Amino acid sequence: MDADFVYLSARDIPQVRAQIVDVYRSALGQPPYNMQEIDVRRFAETLLRHATYEGFQGYAARNRTNSRIIGFTYGYTSRRGLWWRNIVEQALGPAQAAQWLEQAFEFVELAVHPDAQGQGFGGHLHDTLLSNLPYRTAVLSTAQSETVALTMYQRRGWVTLKEHFFFPGALIPYRIMGLIL
Repeated sequence: MDADFVYLSARDIPQVRAQIVDVYRSALGQPPYNMQEIDVRRFAETLLRHATYEGFQGYAARNRTNSRIIGFTYGYTSRRGLWWRNIVEQALGPAQAAQWLEQAFEFVELAVHPDAQGQGFGGHLHDTLLSNLPYRTAVLSTAQSETVALTMYQRRGWVTLKEHFFFPGALIPYRIMGLIL
């Protein structure tokens, strides 16, 4: 499957939201994530809000044959007061938080439709999103499990900052990771 990689601005998100949500549902509805429909609906709402955050950047992989989105990624500037940042900052403690969360980019989501996985789209989306960013570090959370995503992050230099971390309401443990840009 061939794909084109396109930049997604905040203005683009409402037009492509349904396709992004479909990819999210397909990719994260499987183990270890097992996202339920309520999680998917929450993501759909959160996506619109995230697109308004400072420093928002996103990219999508589109199938060249039918122009459908088969993968996406996005993130934004890490700021105090944002839900993820507040929770992670407390978990890391003052020293690690200062090192990793100041002047940081929050790498929020990366998902590839299961039919398109294993073809390098996730790696390309990852690399494209993080190229030429004006931040010192990037931070993310991913399932604690040994996943293909975890392997990809580790190969690209991400390091684990905290393991076996539970976000409020989460049913599975996560690991917090950081990357020096």
